[in-house]
Order: sequence, then structure tokens, then C-alpha cells
Amino acid sequence: MKKLFILLMTILMCVALAACAGNAPAGEDTGAGTGLGSFTSTDLDGNEITDAVFADKDVTILNVWATFCGPCIEEMPELAALAEELPDNAQVIGVVIDTPPADDEDGAAGNLWGGSAENIDLARQICSETGVKYTNILASESVSKVCEGVEAVPTTFILDRSGKTVCKPFLGADVEGYKNAVEDYLAGL
Repeated sequence: MKKLFILLMTILMCVALAACAGNAPAGEDTGAGTGLGSFTSTDLDGNEITDAVFADKDVTILNVWATFCGPCIEEMPELAALAEELPDNAQVIGVVIDTPPADDEDGAAGNLWGGSAENIDLARQICSETGVKYTNILASESVSKVCEGVEAVPTTFILDRSGKTVCKPFLGADVEGYKNAVEDYLAGL
């Protein structure tokens, strides 16, 4: 059983790393309206976060990333700068997909991408080193269910205040694309 788990995790890591390297076109209007569903989790500071966080702003850039993903980390300084430049009715939120839920820091319940309590500390360190000040959510069981369709990182969703996608998700790092999608959405309000 342990060998099967290690094999599965190795395959998942290889797929994710391969996916990290490329960018796919996104941001088109296809796929709009899909809801990510409800979730409850905590952020890196232990504060409870629910899907109600989307209702605070007209539009949210939801960036799903992992601590092992080079392109995810490389885009974070630019994403942090974008978060600071956004108008008051827009926000950036990260989801660290390879962390265990805060109430299960040993990883026993698991998540889609593995992870351990050390990954929480590593995520905090990465955010600090890259200048990220926006909220980053841990991959609780309900967040993992929301992100089941994420096959590679980074994957970024542009969401309205009800948590519904407003365009096709971005696969790969494309901060300029996120910015343009947000501007287009806000211009249509």
C-alpha cells in the first residue's frame, strides 16, 4: 500500500511539474458561470476562511499554487504587485494546494497534492520572500473538493462575488492575462 501511495504521489508530482512549465491560452468567455462551490478552511495565519470571502469584492483572482512549483513561485512577486494595484472592488486570493488542512497538520486526512505541516511553514516563507500580502488558503478537505478539477499548477480562476467563474481558467503563469480579465469584467459591470 505504501509503495502504491509513493507511486501515485510521484506520478502526480511529475504531472504537476510538467504542467508548471507551460502556459495555455485562457481567459476566454468559455467556461464562464461555473461555480466553485462552498468551502471552509483557514489561511496561513489560522484565520477561518469560507466561500463568503468572494462576496466582499466584485471580482477575485483565485490563484491555485504549490510550494514545489517553480512557475507558481516565480509569478508571485508580480501577482503581489497586481494585488496592490487592484481597485478596491477586486482582490487576489491564493490556495496552497499541497498543504494539509490546519486541523490535520500531520496530513493524515490528506489532500489531492500531498503535503505536510512543513509545507505550511514553507508556504509562509515563500509568501514572505516574494512580498505576498494577500490571503492564502490551506487545502482543507472542502477546498480540495473545490479544486478537484485542477490538474496542474498554477491554475488561476477569475471569480465574481458569488464565486462563479467569469472566464475560462488560466493554466500556467499569466499575470498580465489575469489583469486584463479583471479589467474586462469590471468594465462590464
